[in-house]
Amino acid sequence: MEPLESIAEVLEGTGDYRVLRRVKPFADSMDQGDEPTFIGLILDTETTGIDHARDEVIELGIIKFEYGASGRVYRILGTLNQLHQPSKPIPPEVTRLTGITDADVAGQRIDDAAVRAMAADTAVVIAHNASFDRQMCEGRWPIFAEKNWACSCHQVPWRDEGHEGM
Repeated sequence: MEPLESIAEVLEGTGDYRVLRRVKPFADSMDQGDEPTFIGLILDTETTGIDHARDEVIELGIIKFEYGASGRVYRILGTLNQLHQPSKPIPPEVTRLTGITDADVAGQRIDDAAVRAMAADTAVVIAHNASFDRQMCEGRWPIFAEKNWACSCHQVPWRDEGHEGM
């Protein structure tokens, strides 16, 4: 056992601490088993506000992955993370929340064709507040209206899984 892990276990053993651990990088699985596989996307947006009719996506992040009918993730197929300069300056409250400034997005544009290509063969799109991200994405990339969406914010029983404040 690594020394830091043993310290973490001692702290957790007191009942007074819960130690968070870094997530290890995902390693592709070479063992696919005998189950059908599908393609999924994990998606996140940062926007200029919360009105899907007026506000714009200023950052889009996507992880494309292959998973089995059991839910097991087998491999990462690609990633996309791009910024986009909106038609109006980013509101100060959005910069405070996201850390994204007008200077960061100056001259940047999300590659719409690349987004459509990533989403084309996708069976499910997962977002942490899917009702929001879905509305923001469908307005700009209609391909997302054809997809099944899942919400990691509202469809996962985080407290039952031992996580607070979700």
